[in-house]
Formats: sequence, structure tokens, C-alpha cells
Amino acid sequence: MEVNRYYRPSTLEEAHQTLLQDPKNVLLGGGLWIKKSTPSANVLVDLTAIGLNQIRDLGDRIEVGAMVTQRDFELNPLVRDIDGGILSGAVGQIMGVAFRQLATIGGSIAGRFPFSDVLTPLSALDVTLIFYPHKEISLAEHLNFKGRSSDILTHVIIKKAHGRGYFKKVKTTAMEFAILNIAITLDEGRYRIAIGSRPSAASLAVGAMEIVNEAKKPSISDFERASEKAVEEFLYATTTFAGADYRKALAKAYVRRGLEEVSKR
Repeated sequence: MEVNRYYRPSTLEEAHQTLLQDPKNVLLGGGLWIKKSTPSANVLVDLTAIGLNQIRDLGDRIEVGAMVTQRDFELNPLVRDIDGGILSGAVGQIMGVAFRQLATIGGSIAGRFPFSDVLTPLSALDVTLIFYPHKEISLAEHLNFKGRSSDILTHVIIKKAHGRGYFKKVKTTAMEFAILNIAITLDEGRYRIAIGSRPSAASLAVGAMEIVNEAKKPSISDFERASEKAVEEFLYATTTFAGADYRKALAKAYVRRGLEEVSKR
């Protein structure tokens, strides 16, 4: 990757103004996937001096700074307490510890990478993103946004949930990208089902969720119908890692298994 100049601002305003000066000026998060986003940059803007590396308790929610590393996120007690540790467990499967000590939560989210193991479990929770200067949107809105934005992701707000969670990353080896990601949560009697790495970015299986949420006490047959619906409502592509039919078979099996798992605990 070619970079003309490296710049470490001390305020968000400085960082934002630098981004506005040239569309080739690029934010640096953890820096591990930046070459997948752009082959070159005029100015590489490093956010490490702005203080976005804290996790705070906001009462019914937690506030995660965009520069919090995946490792700190994984080990944080507030994060581990959400839906049986679904977030900690998912992030803990990303590459190795050395990698997670560099990669940031904000970088994983802002990049909207289809292979992200962070986006799938977050999609199964109530998550709001805060952007500088003045924007607050849901994670789903961010993932559906097309195009480039000069706004800077500063914080991830996650609603505390003490229900049950299930996460499954299907991969060939520990260091490979996911062939498929499945995340399911059950909070206050409501199921949320997210599927990612199809290889598209994570999204909620709304139709499948309706099947189990409309049933007063979902049965095994309801779980079976929901898993079939989860296959129908998404496109599953063939890549060098896996075929579309194989991904469909995995989705059907693990959605059903996940629903059974969270419902019986």
C-alpha cells in the first residue's frame, strides 16, 4: 500500500477536517485490513491519540470506543455478560491473540467486511453506532449504506441483554475466513437470527424470526420451518472457500441447532 503522508491528529475535529480535504485521505483503525479497502492513500489518518479506546458502563447499555482492540473487547466483563458471552466467544475465534491485540472493533464495523466475525453477533443484538460530527444510526442502517462517508465512527452502543446466545463460525482451519457465521439470541421471549459470511455481510433473517416469534412456544417443527426460511430469504454464493449449496445446508442445520440450543437452556 502506498501512503504519501501519515498524520496523527489529537482531536476528532482535526481528523474530520483532514478527511474532508481529499477523498484519498483514509482513516487508520487497527490497520490490518486497510489494504482490502484501498490500494493507496494520500494521508493516512491515525486515531490512536484521540482517546477512543475505552469501554464504559452506561447503565442499561455499554459504550465501546471505536479504537478498542478486539482483545480488550473480548476480555471485558461488561461484554462477557451480554447474552451468555456471545460477543466474547465470537471475537475470541478471530485469528490469534496477537492479531486481536491490534485489530479494532471500530475498524471491523466501519469496513463492513463481508467476512467479519464481529458483525454477525452484533447484528443479533440492539446496537447503535455514533459517528462524528453528528450522526447516530443503527448497525443495520450502516451495513445497508452504499457509498463512501467522511463521518468518523467514534462509539458503538450495545444494549445490555441477559438472555441466551448462540454463535457458530464454520471454517476450514482456525486461521481461515468463515464459510458461514450464525448468531442467535433469545431475550425477553424474542428471537433474533443473524447470518453472515454468505459471503455477504451479516443481516437479520427477518422471515425466519417471524416464524419463531409468532409462535407462543416454538416447537421443533417451528425451528425446522424457520431454518428453511433462513435459507430461502438470502442469496448464498459460491466462492473458493465453499459452494452455495454447501452454505445453504450449513445455514439450515445451524439455524435449527442454534434455535434449539437457546430455547432449552
